[in-house]
Amino acid sequence: MYHSRPRKNISQVRHWPGGTPAGEARIIRLSYTFMLEGFLNDPRSPGARTGPRFYYGWLIVGVSFLAMGFHNSARFSFAIFQVPLIEEFGWGRGALGSGYALMLGVYALSGPIAGSLFDKKGPRAIMPWGSVVIGLALAGGYYITSLWHVYIIYGIFIGSAMSLSGFALHGAMMPRWFQRKRGLATGITLSGGGVGFLLLFPLIERLIAHAGWRLTYLLFGLTILIVMVPLKLLILRDGPDDVGQAIDGAPPRESGRPTEAAGHEAKPGMREVFALVRRDRRFWLLAFIVFFLGLNNNTIMSQLQLFLVDAKYATSTAALLLGGVGLIRMAGSWGLGWLSDRFGRPRTQALSSLISAFGVALLLLLPAAGASIPMGILFVLVYGFGMGGMSVCHSAMSADAFGGRNFGAIMGFLEICFGAGGVLGPPVAGFAFDLVGSYTLPFLAIIAGLLSICFVCLFIFPKEAARTE
Repeated sequence: MYHSRPRKNISQVRHWPGGTPAGEARIIRLSYTFMLEGFLNDPRSPGARTGPRFYYGWLIVGVSFLAMGFHNSARFSFAIFQVPLIEEFGWGRGALGSGYALMLGVYALSGPIAGSLFDKKGPRAIMPWGSVVIGLALAGGYYITSLWHVYIIYGIFIGSAMSLSGFALHGAMMPRWFQRKRGLATGITLSGGGVGFLLLFPLIERLIAHAGWRLTYLLFGLTILIVMVPLKLLILRDGPDDVGQAIDGAPPRESGRPTEAAGHEAKPGMREVFALVRRDRRFWLLAFIVFFLGLNNNTIMSQLQLFLVDAKYATSTAALLLGGVGLIRMAGSWGLGWLSDRFGRPRTQALSSLISAFGVALLLLLPAAGASIPMGILFVLVYGFGMGGMSVCHSAMSADAFGGRNFGAIMGFLEICFGAGGVLGPPVAGFAFDLVGSYTLPFLAIIAGLLSICFVCLFIFPKEAARTE
């Protein structure tokens, strides 16, 4: 074999008498690169003129994809678990919806703190704790006997844990690794929630039917502890510099961005960050958008299982349709994230919001369709695609406007508005049903909010912020 020969450095090989074939020199260089970097080129090497054979950022995307799948499913599985909880304990929909609202309120209020810690300590020190707390909280669901237990498990523990490893911080992590393909990377990351819906929601419903909701809570929590916590501890890194790379996988001198190595200066706290952005018009427009994004996502997804069962769908069919929203959400995240890289984030956000509004209108027609499977599938296709596009466009728009070393804290402040939509929507929808037996008015309000997002993105959002990098 070649490596049985004595090793020589590249300069020696190039100066052998009679010349050395270029291919042999390349083999030696690649063998050294393989041994020292594990398929990652060392950008400090004088011979490294191209990017790495494998960019570590895509491994970060993979871990984030799985985390969003498990964590978003933990949050939205509330929609499935509340069916047996109502049957066993007789709690009202408004009362249970208030527990979900508490979760979003805690998430929103703890978001800036988590974002500031993210900016100061880095993803690797902060985000694994989110998986730890979510796993323990779900496992604790085994012991629920009173309504206040639901408030503690979902409202306090899962709400705070989602701020440590949820949409905001995973979205804030992408600009550390990607600039040219930021929309695509963010889309893939956020689509993990959709895959989680598709795979986990039907499984959760079947487990509840055969093993009971208590054992299902326990198994779900232990799975997150066993799978996600070790993955995050082993794979997460704070940025490309940690693995000897630069953003987008380019050599450092071509990346166009300063490295983090020089970033030992003191970083501003939450008050200083808010003082920087509160006079920026784009911040408040993004806050408006994300409020209605939170109102839409959390109200529809928290009530959807009950809505479909009321519309005479079997619980197993309802869980499949709920999971189907996740599958199509993944397609929307990828497809509309790709589109936003080429045609601008605000225009793509307007399109996504319009599609989502049409999806909610279809949902309101389902009771009159008599548990029609084709109509249910049409709702899933339309609403899921628009929902996926809205999330990825919001994250990418925020990164385009404010991406930088304070981006985690800024996303935390924006998530307050997302949480406000989640605090308002589910209990109002639940109490409205308890009073009049219908979700029509709250769902019509959501449609109006989605159409207002279209208007803001097309006619008000600053044109300079519409340009992608």
